[in-house]
Amino acid sequence: MKKRLIFSFLVIFFTMLKASAQYYDTGRDPASLKWLQIKTGRFTIIYPESYSVLGPEYAKALEDAYLRLNTLFPEKKIRIPVVIHNYSIRSNGYVAWAPKRMELYPTPEQNGIPMAPEKQLAIHELTHVFQMETLNQSFTRGMSFLLGQQAIGVVSALLPMWLLEGDAVFAETMLTTSGRGRAASFQKQLKAVITDADKKYKYDKILNGSYKDFVPDYYATGYQMAARAMVKSDPQIWNKVLKFTAQQPFSLNPVNISLTANAGLRKKTLWDNTYLNLKNDWTTEISDNQSVIYGYLNPEKRGKYINYYSPVYAGKDSIIAIKTSLTDPPALVLINQKIKKEERIHTPGSLYPWFISYGSGKVVWVETQADMRWENREYSVIKSLDIRTGAVTKLSHKTRYLAAAISPDGRRVAAIENTVQNINNLVVIDAATSTVAEVIPTPNNIFLQHPQWSADGEKISFIFLEGDGEGIIAFDAGKRQWQTIIDPGRDDLQSSFFRNDSLFYVSSSSGTENLYLLTSDKKISAITNAKFGATDISPAPNGILFGNYTLLGNEICETNPAVIHSENKSVSSFIINSFDVKKSFHTDSINPEYKPVRYRKILHPFRFHSWMPFYADIQEIKSDPTSIRPGVTLLTQNTLSTLISSVGYEYSAEKRHVFHTRVTWQGIYPVFETQLNYGTLPQIDKRRQNVNDPTEIKPGIGMLNTLSLPLRFNSGKFTEFLRPSMSSDYQNHYIYLKENGTYDYGQTMFIARLYFSNYHVSAFRDIYPRWAQVVDFNYCFAPFDKAIYGSTVSVKTAFYFPGILPNNGIKIRFEAEKQNANIYFYRFFSSFPRGYKNIISKEIRFVSADYVFPVMYPDMNIGSLLYLKRIRAGLFYDYAEGPGNSMFKNSSEGLAPLYNAPALRSFTSYGIELLADFHIFRIPYTISGGVQAAWKNINEAPVVGLLFNIDLYGMTLGKRQL
Repeated sequence: MKKRLIFSFLVIFFTMLKASAQYYDTGRDPASLKWLQIKTGRFTIIYPESYSVLGPEYAKALEDAYLRLNTLFPEKKIRIPVVIHNYSIRSNGYVAWAPKRMELYPTPEQNGIPMAPEKQLAIHELTHVFQMETLNQSFTRGMSFLLGQQAIGVVSALLPMWLLEGDAVFAETMLTTSGRGRAASFQKQLKAVITDADKKYKYDKILNGSYKDFVPDYYATGYQMAARAMVKSDPQIWNKVLKFTAQQPFSLNPVNISLTANAGLRKKTLWDNTYLNLKNDWTTEISDNQSVIYGYLNPEKRGKYINYYSPVYAGKDSIIAIKTSLTDPPALVLINQKIKKEERIHTPGSLYPWFISYGSGKVVWVETQADMRWENREYSVIKSLDIRTGAVTKLSHKTRYLAAAISPDGRRVAAIENTVQNINNLVVIDAATSTVAEVIPTPNNIFLQHPQWSADGEKISFIFLEGDGEGIIAFDAGKRQWQTIIDPGRDDLQSSFFRNDSLFYVSSSSGTENLYLLTSDKKISAITNAKFGATDISPAPNGILFGNYTLLGNEICETNPAVIHSENKSVSSFIINSFDVKKSFHTDSINPEYKPVRYRKILHPFRFHSWMPFYADIQEIKSDPTSIRPGVTLLTQNTLSTLISSVGYEYSAEKRHVFHTRVTWQGIYPVFETQLNYGTLPQIDKRRQNVNDPTEIKPGIGMLNTLSLPLRFNSGKFTEFLRPSMSSDYQNHYIYLKENGTYDYGQTMFIARLYFSNYHVSAFRDIYPRWAQVVDFNYCFAPFDKAIYGSTVSVKTAFYFPGILPNNGIKIRFEAEKQNANIYFYRFFSSFPRGYKNIISKEIRFVSADYVFPVMYPDMNIGSLLYLKRIRAGLFYDYAEGPGNSMFKNSSEGLAPLYNAPALRSFTSYGIELLADFHIFRIPYTISGGVQAAWKNINEAPVVGLLFNIDLYGMTLGKRQL
């Protein structure tokens, strides 16, 4: 019984950790934007005025999605705000539940599927809304009266992400004629893992990932598992799971209990069954297709997972491609195919899609660049690399070019533009001057993908998306004409190019991505028969260059277009074909005439969404969920996330009535935060004088106000963050001044801070940043209380470097601080050597060196209790020196002084840290824990301490990485 209670406490503890991260802040849009809104009854769609044409279209798409989803979630009523962020260049969506809202990022995807993006986003994200509303019943609904919207977030923490996302992918596939469940590219990574891996990946590895091997994301695995359960047992199985979870969240593992009762399954056995069925189906399909094994031109991978994207010829024997791996950051590499050696020639910034183009010694691509202040405004700019000189040139600034291709002669760049008004253009840029030569609107505003020039530089071919279909279109630069080459349809198309009168392109029409040839007589022939998928085609001197997916990632391969294969229509492996797909829906009730009205931010400052029958500081509870006290807490966050605040009452341990409030205003360029605490017992410091207390003691007041300016900058592979700030901290302490014989009442300190960091893009396995510099300058002063506090100045720096072996890291720190204290030290900023405690120094100089390295990647689990992903170690050496050191000891009244040493003294320690990165109870947050041993002297026993950290990154539903 005792063990069960401990287990229950731990599950609740980590569930609270997961739930506490649901207060998710997705960022802000530019303050200058004017907003509109449409109210449909179910949705309040809020969007910038610049998106006025598309706002009503999203209203229709959401209403249509609601009617479609009623077939899977019958009789569900919803009411939710939807915010559209059209200044981002992402195609993404989120559903958050504290406060509940849907946030959409509508820019079309370059590697999308043949489906209108507004329909896919609407159905996928609305599925998450239905999932959460299904939880809003029975016991959980009762909890929501007690806790507000966060109650559903707490209960949703019991559901694995593969279930939530897999169910949503199933919905977008089941309720439309497209969806990712019908896309060959969506399942190829899982297909390779299941059919070609030496060992079956365990459920915990599929669930929590791995540093050792590539693991497909929970969208792909979740879809297969969710659909398999519905095929084998009951189409309503997941609604039953959601309902039971809502009724009995206190059962701690409601998903397994419901699955066992309704389908005779557990989560792990469902994965086992899904694996066996997919392995049988896909192995048979591969055997029937008689796929071809292609020789590769890239260096030998030696068992490592490495992808080569968008290979292009840059000479007779040279190939340039984008290389990604678990070990290194993405980079452009130059490969000598004859000797199979490669050279890293450039590390780009945030590069997506993985697409480059080559012409006359130059490579071009697009990079994402963040706005300096606004998280929800981004840019996509074109960059060019001269491979002869290594010089990188930025060809555009603050643009929205989603893909680019350079002409064979290197003179022109064709860019795909999508404006914030959702106007789609072909933009031709002079590569020499970086000036826009012309802007050509697309026919009927179709969205373009993957531009590629013909070999003679006369035509540019594109994949295009129109409605719910993809086709191929060409622009003749000489005749100034558009020509549709392949009409839009349901096949997923990936890339294309012209050679003479023939079109080469990638299509998934066979159920697997393959290369096809369309000749001038309209004859179509398959020229590859890949096992998992052939993509990224480009011309080669004697054939076609392409990427061929394998268990170890994309290989660079070449084929002769004269080799023709018969096309295999192996679409039976798509599990969606086992269902009676819904194709017709009654959508007559959708109002085609939505009238947008002005949305005025000033009228919507607060949106109370959650409350608690106890007091808890949200910032504190994220790191310590047990830090709660008697009282009440109210939480508010407005729909645009510009004003976030909390109000709380606490009945303190001193039996006092204490009030708390915190307000953060982020709607304008500077950020203002204020925090007020009232009613505490103020500090009375008599400086050890035998004097009476003040005649009147007022309730304690603490007020902290901070004005800051958080700024971000991108410069290719480096990202800089700059945050100047000024804070005032007022406390109404009573401090006895012996010289005056009176109490000083109320003290104010000012803190000026300048924080700067510069981080190099990192690899997945990196422990420390690959290269980084951090500088943190603080200056504290008390102009109204100089006699008490004096001033403090400090500077902290950290410098990161690569280690000797891959994913090893070095950190060097230099810190210095000087306190000009009169009575009190206000606060201490600098570090002391590890192993020393309770020391304060008037002046300190500190230097430290750390070396960290991975030890092993075990991918080992102990049932559902523990999954161990990585063991890592670190060596360190710390040194500090300075005069005026005071040492304290812990006592019942806090820190009591032991001694003060005015002379210069040095402190040294060295030691080792051993940590593990792991998951507990299959909760998706990585926990790092271990021990630290610090020696002050080789002849003394080490000071041993525990290390613990939890990576909380925000609880959202429907965070999509398309």
